[in-house]
Amino acid sequence: MLWQLKKLSTNEPLSPAQKLPKNWGPIFGLENIKDRLSDLSWLGNNFSDQGWFEVEGGEASPVVENAEDKVWEQAKILLRESDWAMLPDVPMTVAQKEAWISYRASLRSIRNQPGFPSVVSWPNKPE
Repeated sequence: MLWQLKKLSTNEPLSPAQKLPKNWGPIFGLENIKDRLSDLSWLGNNFSDQGWFEVEGGEASPVVENAEDKVWEQAKILLRESDWAMLPDVPMTVAQKEAWISYRASLRSIRNQPGFPSVVSWPNKPE
C-alpha cells in the first residue's frame, strides 16, 4: 500500500507515492494513526491544508541509478525520520532542539561536502 501527501484544497501531490514509516503511530502517540492522516490540521497551521492518501500503483520510491542520487535519497530518508523533532509541541530543551536543527541542516548540505558522493561524513543523530 502506497501513500501520497497531497494539498487538500487542490488535490495537488506534494510528495511521491511511498510507504508510510512503520513508526508513525508511536511518534505521535496514536494507536490508529492511519485514521488521522487524511487531514493533518491537528499538527498545526503548517499542515492545515495537507493530508496523506492511499494511492494505487507506482513505486514506493524512484529508481536511483547513480551514487549522488543514492546518497541524497538516504539523506532525505533521515530527514523524514527526524521530522518529528521539528514539531512545536515536542518536549525538549533548547539545546536538544538546536542539536536536531543542526543535524537536519547537515543532512540538507550533504551534497556540499568535499568528496561527495564517494566520501560522505554522515552527521550523528542527536540523542
